[in-house]
Amino acid sequence: MAILPELVKVFIVEDEDLVRDTLSQSLQLIDNFQIAGASANISSSLSIIQSAMPDVCIVDVRLQNENGIEASKTLKKLLPNLKIIILSGYFNETLAATALASGASAFLSKSIAVSHLVAAIFHVMVHNNFYAPQLPDDVLEGIIINSKTSKRLCALSKREKEILELIAREYSTRQIADKLGISEKTVRNHKSNIMAKLGITNHVGLIKYAYYMAMI
Repeated sequence: MAILPELVKVFIVEDEDLVRDTLSQSLQLIDNFQIAGASANISSSLSIIQSAMPDVCIVDVRLQNENGIEASKTLKKLLPNLKIIILSGYFNETLAATALASGASAFLSKSIAVSHLVAAIFHVMVHNNFYAPQLPDDVLEGIIINSKTSKRLCALSKREKEILELIAREYSTRQIADKLGISEKTVRNHKSNIMAKLGITNHVGLIKYAYYMAMI
């Protein structure tokens, strides 16, 4: 768990002037908060945001000529420690999942009170988990699990994914070797690599994971 800094620097990305100004004025009144800057989009403000070095960036999901979630990916690459909060006028599971995959720390409805936004900022600064309080716990848990699974699978090579699929189809090590035209030793090496990448400690766990992936 992180420690909340004495000063939290917030940058706001919102293309509606009234909303952007209202957010800036409201958050500036909060103790320990400082508005590091504000802009109407991300793509033309990357250097400004980098120079401002904010702790938190609040981004509207729908910006003029720009998708806030997609643009946040670029921002996250430039500032890996930046906490991004996505605000959306329409709130659903798919958007929340997309926000999480883009590197966002929270996904909130634009209809919430400023006090709830302040609470969200404190949450993302202190906790290292995705925050979307308007989603039911079971839905949120499913989004987080699927996101982690997708990230882990991305680490696997094409060959390793093929072997994982064959494990799910109950192929033995010898059968996998025959199917792919490789040696049994090579198959065992691939299995070890798969387990290491997925954080699995034994072969039973590997089989269970392969079955799970075959069902989703």
